[in-house]
Amino acid sequence: MARQDSGAIDVTKGVIWRQLLALCVPIFFSSFFQQAYALINTFVVGQFAGKAALGGIQATMTLTDFAVGFCVGVGSGCAVISGQYFGAGDSKRLSESVHTAMALAIVGGVGFSLAGLVLIGPILTLMGTPEDLMGEALAYGRCYFGALLFSLVLNMGSALLRAVGDSRTPSVIVGITCVINVILDLVLVAGLHLEALGCGIATASSIAAGAAMTLYRLCHVDGAWRIDLRRIRIDGRIARLMLKTGLPLGIQSSVYSVSNIIAQSAVNSFGSDAVAGWGLSGRIDGIVWMISEALGVAVTTFSAQNFGARRYDRMRRSLHVSLGMTAVLVGGISAILFVFVEPISRFFIDDAGVTGNTVLMLRYIAPFYVCYSLSANISGAIRGSGESLRPMLLTILGTCVFRVIWLLAFVPSHHTLEMVLVSYPVTWILTGILFLVYYRHGHWLVHAREAEERVLDV
Repeated sequence: MARQDSGAIDVTKGVIWRQLLALCVPIFFSSFFQQAYALINTFVVGQFAGKAALGGIQATMTLTDFAVGFCVGVGSGCAVISGQYFGAGDSKRLSESVHTAMALAIVGGVGFSLAGLVLIGPILTLMGTPEDLMGEALAYGRCYFGALLFSLVLNMGSALLRAVGDSRTPSVIVGITCVINVILDLVLVAGLHLEALGCGIATASSIAAGAAMTLYRLCHVDGAWRIDLRRIRIDGRIARLMLKTGLPLGIQSSVYSVSNIIAQSAVNSFGSDAVAGWGLSGRIDGIVWMISEALGVAVTTFSAQNFGARRYDRMRRSLHVSLGMTAVLVGGISAILFVFVEPISRFFIDDAGVTGNTVLMLRYIAPFYVCYSLSANISGAIRGSGESLRPMLLTILGTCVFRVIWLLAFVPSHHTLEMVLVSYPVTWILTGILFLVYYRHGHWLVHAREAEERVLDV
């Protein structure tokens, strides 16, 4: 495992499990810090601002996930191309790719921020957000969407650093942003009692700080991926390659979020306690998504570099190692959450209605997290080769289309919260089966090899 002075890691040779851990552990801690400040947000708002503010913030969660998911997906796709150039040792195109990626982030961020500020009110109304939560939801949501430019720059820059194996720097930056967020939460929410608005200002400010630190790092790194602000512009040829890989990932994340928005709308019909419980359960199970994300990003980085170096055997072996790690870690965490969800919920807010809904939700869903995580790892390995269209279609079909069908076809006639919750394990299992079949019989590596010449010889 070759670690350069710049923090990059060359994973085209060496012991696979050690390299996956070297990539994975910093990503996990990055996600841990993000989840930690999300939980602290929840705790501070729940303790000092009350149920209305907490429910209002949770009511926007699927919308913010929609926007950020698209940004992260596109950023990951752009980073795959940069990772392939890094693995191939093509310094010229690597430099061109990082400048193009950052230009795309800036242009896209401005557009998403404006669209979010204009549309958040009508969308929350369309989702049937309870009236007693609407004011708090709008206050928080407008702050968050106003900061989407910074969010996209932060996530694009982090993805580019991880593409060259530097997963440590993004982790450190996220840790610092978490500290900033917590301090501002305590000042604005607990101290000045600004409730959801204060939480929104704290979140937006910490994201802006993280974007500035990430851009500063990229401007001072010692490597071909160093950014010169004067050279940030869109190279049409590389941009087409990046968008060909990144747009399917962004669309996949967005469509996944759309299905969650429909689920959120269904949950909204059960009242404020259900909305708050739904949001709290999404915070508590965050550690599952931390592990899944860390291993998925590590496998994608590993796959992209080795695809660029034409080490296809190492791509497959890394996936096998990652699947074993995922089964053990996610399975164990799921069992812990299933058993201890009630005291964990009461720690954040002492309300019987919210706690009861949180317990119900997690105990329905927790036993099946491993199904989602395994398919996410398989998808990550395939995406590292630049083959992202078919994984997108499989995810949309299995996780999104069938979930929406379930929610629209069965929930209205069987209007129970349990019927909404069952849509998650059913669609995760279906998606896992689709990915296993595609991985073994879909000739995905053949498709990627056929496109390799076009990727590396633009």
